[in-house]
Amino acid sequence: MLSEFLQVGAIVAGLWCLVATVRRAACGDRWARWTLLLSVLTCGLYLWGLTHLLVLDVREMCELTLRTHFDPGEHMETLLPLSMTCNADEDLVPGYVNPVLAVLATGTLAAGLGTVTRAVRTQRHPGRR
Repeated sequence: MLSEFLQVGAIVAGLWCLVATVRRAACGDRWARWTLLLSVLTCGLYLWGLTHLLVLDVREMCELTLRTHFDPGEHMETLLPLSMTCNADEDLVPGYVNPVLAVLATGTLAAGLGTVTRAVRTQRHPGRR
């Protein structure tokens, strides 16, 4: 029960931060624009990787797409990092997705911290921009 509350809280906090970032980006804040851009790219790439997990028949997909055998003992699906393995060596998710996701998520976090820092400094010194 606690985990559901934490998940809902994380979603609400994420939406609140997104709305605040969009509002600051509309005011011309450079950090907010970078945060918004990187978060959209991160979400887009995650959804692109997630589409590789939407498979009705994993065995058929492994044999037709990757031309490899399917081993049920080695099959594993994870959402973070994105992965759907056919066997110990082959994955249906392209190899570039998870490393690029890590870089984009780190950039989004750094830009988000810059946005928060800028917002706090602007509140303390209303005359400065």
